[in-house]
Amino acid sequence: MKETCGYLPDKITVSFDLPVQEKEIYLSRTHPIVEGLADLVMSTALDSENTHSVASRCGVIRTASVQRRTTLLLIRYRFHLTQVFKEKTHRSLVEDSQVVAFTGTPENPEWLSDAEAKALLNAMPSDNVLPQQAQAQIERVIDNFQALSPVLNSFAQKRSTELLASHLRVRDAVLLKRSQKPDIKPELPPDVLGIYVYLPGSE
Repeated sequence: MKETCGYLPDKITVSFDLPVQEKEIYLSRTHPIVEGLADLVMSTALDSENTHSVASRCGVIRTASVQRRTTLLLIRYRFHLTQVFKEKTHRSLVEDSQVVAFTGTPENPEWLSDAEAKALLNAMPSDNVLPQQAQAQIERVIDNFQALSPVLNSFAQKRSTELLASHLRVRDAVLLKRSQKPDIKPELPPDVLGIYVYLPGSE
């Protein structure tokens, strides 16, 4: 971890708000420490041979935050952005991530709003889940995941429209004029980086 974050001393004082006090480090979203920790968490989570990961691609908890079995998915979208500037075509790959969630089964899901899905990230576990139960819950989602693919593809299409609108607003704000409107296409299917099942638990 020290190497990933730039060989930090044993103790540091950080702040997420400005102004900072003397000897405090302000951690912005793009600070090397934040980027290093994010890279460490993601790389260990995606390494199947790492038994000491601080994050996991799959998980099951019991929590009072849900009344029904709820599944949260961490999705990574990739988009191909094409734009013309000074009669030259420029292509770039754009990535974005999103959490989506549904109640019920993959075959008959009831999708939650974006706000409801994000709220699940703050859910606290209330009871233990046996390893065998957790494995069965995750396998249930994976075995029937194909039923979710059409909806996830539609989410990617919707997100591409939103990103294009955002890109055009920025372009117009800085008065960048191109000969034609940019084009953005999602790479389908989107990547599923994590599957997390929430089961109703005690208060």
